[in-house]
Amino acid sequence: MDRATALPERDVASRFAEDRIDGWKSIAAYFGRDRTTVIRWARERALPVHRLPGGRVGTVYALRGELDRWASRPVDGADAVDTVAPAPPMLLPDSSAASVPVARGRPRPRLLAILAALLVIAIVALVTVWPAAPRASGVVLPADPAVASRFLMARDLVAARSPATLARGVALLQAVTTAAPGFAPGHAALAEALLLSREFAQQDDAEAFDRARVAARRSLRLAPDLPMARRAMGFIAYWADHDRAEADLQFGAALAADPDDALTRFWYGNILSDRGDHVAALRELDRARLALPGSIALMTDYGWALWAAGRDAEGRAILDWVERAHPDFPVAHECLSIVALVEGDFTAHARHVVRVARLRQGRSLQRDAAGLDRALAAGPADVRRVVTDRAVRQLQAGTDPSPAVAMLIAARAGRWDAVAARLRIGEARRERWGEAGILDRVVRLSPDAKVWEARIARRRI
Repeated sequence: MDRATALPERDVASRFAEDRIDGWKSIAAYFGRDRTTVIRWARERALPVHRLPGGRVGTVYALRGELDRWASRPVDGADAVDTVAPAPPMLLPDSSAASVPVARGRPRPRLLAILAALLVIAIVALVTVWPAAPRASGVVLPADPAVASRFLMARDLVAARSPATLARGVALLQAVTTAAPGFAPGHAALAEALLLSREFAQQDDAEAFDRARVAARRSLRLAPDLPMARRAMGFIAYWADHDRAEADLQFGAALAADPDDALTRFWYGNILSDRGDHVAALRELDRARLALPGSIALMTDYGWALWAAGRDAEGRAILDWVERAHPDFPVAHECLSIVALVEGDFTAHARHVVRVARLRQGRSLQRDAAGLDRALAAGPADVRRVVTDRAVRQLQAGTDPSPAVAMLIAARAGRWDAVAARLRIGEARRERWGEAGILDRVVRLSPDAKVWEARIARRRI
């Protein structure tokens, strides 16, 4: 586990509070300048200032570390900042300073693609972009300072996306909605936290979706056009209800209300990628990257979206870098476990799956990991057998958590009978599946791409 995950919840919250500077006036004081100057720096020189989602008009904050790194950049003239000690430039880890290792004799286009991906990594890691002008959200924080403080702290904790910070964030938001039941952003933020808990903590999918749906609906009853709540409902419509049209409707409403909301574009970009709208997906994710530089979650999903779109070398290079730089981020291991399957490396797949289980700490995941640990100790043949047998059993019974991944495993093992069985089950249940990038790989591995694409297309969302 990384340090953020291992810290007690109180220490995690304290760390956020100590590093954060709230409001233009305080940010200006940090530099020894006036408020007008730092607002101009944010607009013209990419000063890393963040707008608080759901906050009152003009409410912003900054992080000391980001300000120090920004101030260390050389600038000539009257705007040069000399009130903050220069910090060393942020560099990629040594392991990624050179290009990703490439087998000798590979064609030059692959090398260029990897170098392009590394350029993306460098840009994401080093550049902070601020919108042309601060947007007014039109939403006022609760009048009670204690409730407002809990809300803002909860948002910070949820943004950290670790099991400990998410659990604490959910608890704080529940307290906020109890103390201020008429505060719509509190309910919407609770819905968002519950949805993230599915992926980064131990929250059960069904329970998380049910609770998030209730919270988002309460928010919309209070504020029908609140972007946060529309975004949550769009997320639920797609991932829980598999309703593509409703998801588009909700995300469209969220973006109409706030076109610059980076998280809305991030989540919608992931949905577009999952259903195979790759050009639109990358466009949305690029918009999100402008406002969320350095976000490891976004960087990981961007790498996955590139891979899903068929830009394998670029996507793989980004995912590999995230794994090296942030080895305790589970989503990167999850993505790489699937990439390994496509490459026919069952051992690498198993190692990533075990790592995900250790990080997410779910009991069922731990049981699966124990079996894979034994297989890894026995050797590659045992790993392939254990992984394949489990996937085939799930496909034949229709109990797989991800039909696409299980079908990919079966396809790699030549078990097309199991793939066909799962398609029949899916047709009987009228299921709709996303994971377009994985299903595309299943088709490529098939003995007759035209036939299998036609069969799989009937199940695509």
